[in-house]
Amino acid sequence: MKAEELIAKTPNLPVPSRSATQLLQLLAGDDRDNEAVIAILKRDGVLSTKVLALCNSASFELAAPVSSISQAIMYMGYEEVHRLVMAVAFGGALGSSLPGYFIDDGALWRHSLLAAMLAQTVVRTVSSVPTDPSVAYTAGLIHDIGKLVISHALDAEKQHLVRDLVERGNRSLLEAEHEVIGADHAEVGACLLRKWNLPEVLVEAVANHHRPPVSPRLALSSVIHVADMIAHEGGASPGWGSYALRTDESVVEAMGLTADHVEVLIITAYDAMLQVDEALAMTH
Repeated sequence: MKAEELIAKTPNLPVPSRSATQLLQLLAGDDRDNEAVIAILKRDGVLSTKVLALCNSASFELAAPVSSISQAIMYMGYEEVHRLVMAVAFGGALGSSLPGYFIDDGALWRHSLLAAMLAQTVVRTVSSVPTDPSVAYTAGLIHDIGKLVISHALDAEKQHLVRDLVERGNRSLLEAEHEVIGADHAEVGACLLRKWNLPEVLVEAVANHHRPPVSPRLALSSVIHVADMIAHEGGASPGWGSYALRTDESVVEAMGLTADHVEVLIITAYDAMLQVDEALAMTH
């Protein structure tokens, strides 16, 4: 079955609000218009409230309360606003349980938050993938969004078939998904992002995060591939299918990441789990 068909058959799929989509387009671009960001936030009561609440939280330790969106953006900065927009746009969907993957409530969201934080760190560590850290964060957060669709398609029989192919047939998770369902969670996720009119750089990152291209040049998907693997190593590994994932060593090598780099990233992942838990508390 094709990705479009699977999406059409999945009930209650999340759709980012128009405000969230517009903000992501702005924040992912090179020319960030402060006035345009303020105007979009002012039109969205939910996002405005969340931004003001975060800005006035203990995290920022401001001397006086902030009551306007323009002030909040000045204090928080684009990167923090970007993270919050993503949390509001996708936190509910990614926080739900996915029975098809045996993923409990909150487990995928926790993994996604850690992968997002690590994606920022990877981008700042290497020079081979020149990407804005906010864009890397976004891609890391939504890299597994296609699992919302695939989980719905995995009934008990298909779950057994996928697991059997992984455990006995030596298939990767993506290979098993494709063989049983006709599409995998990476291509389905990319299809979803295109339907939502999100930037193409995010579509590429989600589509290829398990099989990133090395030539003619590295892309954002390479960053997400590494961040995803490190997130699993760092203790945020939802569902049994995580153990069927495979790291592409040629990608790690092409990015110029040494064993020492990887070790530091794994340590960073353990440290970042505290930030992840704080972020989860803020978005619930």
